[in-house]
Amino acid sequence: MTSFRIAVRLLILLLLIPSPALAQGISGYAEAKGFAYDGRSNSRDPWLLGWGTLFGKWEERVGGAQLTASVRGEWITSVERGTLVFDPADRHIRRAPLSVRDLWVRLPLTPSLDLQLGRFQLGWGKTDGYSPADAFLPRDLSDPFSDEKLPLWALRLSGEEGAFRFEAVASPVTTPWRLPVLGSRNAPLTVEGFPEGTVFNELDTPPPWAGFAALRLLATFGEWDIGAWGRFGVRPAPLLAFRFDRATPTSTGLVVPVERRYAREEGVGVELSRIVGAFVLRGEAAALFSGDRDLGNAYIGSLSLERGFGDGTLLITLAGNAKTTPVDASLLFDRAILPVLITAWNRTEEWGEWKLVWTAELRHGDGLLKGEAGYNLTDLWKLTIGGELPYGSEKGPFGTLDAARRVHVALRRSW
Repeated sequence: MTSFRIAVRLLILLLLIPSPALAQGISGYAEAKGFAYDGRSNSRDPWLLGWGTLFGKWEERVGGAQLTASVRGEWITSVERGTLVFDPADRHIRRAPLSVRDLWVRLPLTPSLDLQLGRFQLGWGKTDGYSPADAFLPRDLSDPFSDEKLPLWALRLSGEEGAFRFEAVASPVTTPWRLPVLGSRNAPLTVEGFPEGTVFNELDTPPPWAGFAALRLLATFGEWDIGAWGRFGVRPAPLLAFRFDRATPTSTGLVVPVERRYAREEGVGVELSRIVGAFVLRGEAAALFSGDRDLGNAYIGSLSLERGFGDGTLLITLAGNAKTTPVDASLLFDRAILPVLITAWNRTEEWGEWKLVWTAELRHGDGLLKGEAGYNLTDLWKLTIGGELPYGSEKGPFGTLDAARRVHVALRRSW
């Protein structure tokens, strides 16, 4: 907590330093989106869902420093949205109506050494779609089909010397994964097997304050790009503890409290990529270690093949875990879909853009088909239509989302 307060005070001090502005920009958008569902998992799930978003971003360069700040406001017609509380690190179990997405400054300490400080997103993965280097980073699965990354409060030191590069990251605050409402159509955990009317009472268990630290080393040799990383600290994906010993019978059914706990985890990984003709080949491998009895160790690998087609990209990713999880993998969330094959194709056209994604979970044979097309009405207005179709065995992470099949339409105005 002390280091977090020091980091915030340093950030405020840097923002107050007077200096001539050389460039600045304000951007953002307002979006109204509607969802229509094919089914419901229980009477509490709505057939229709509305989702409004207002996003604003400010960027400025002051001397050699780069300043960025952004904030997002949301209105959702479901219980996915939490109450209006001050939650600048996204530590509550529900989405805050107002959230800080960026609040960071990047300072050039030397010509080859930069310091970034504040709240920002972190991404290390080479294999887009699923990367063991990114799997531990916090995500928001309130909408299980959007897979949104959560930003961190952190300090990052990065530099390069010749063919070598490095990054050191220290995140003093745990930002936990945000999970779908248990018992809803969006949660991969159903009430199947429980008495009819069973309801899960999710307790907002406070996550530990200490976050994680990580170091990444990279080098380029000819057409090869290689790297290695290590990290230690708190794993942000919670482990769920169903407290049947504290279940309460009611007139409508059983109410089961669900607590969350957080385990420590250490990990090391390597990555390798190379351009071969028109293709980019990437590979990653990671060994994750934890003394927690339910989490255990994991040996995760991923391979990807990427090729550009005009203004688009075709990406194929295969990922798996060589070690069986101690508990049902769906309870670990970041490992629930392994082994998996992900095929994603997107293109930008004169009229707009489109993308198709097929995710196949190979253990149960279930999967997810996603498609979306965006039409540019004008330079500022855009209309998007899409849909998500989970299918297959109800024992798989996608098949259990059968009631979440949906189509959506969105209208966005950018500035």
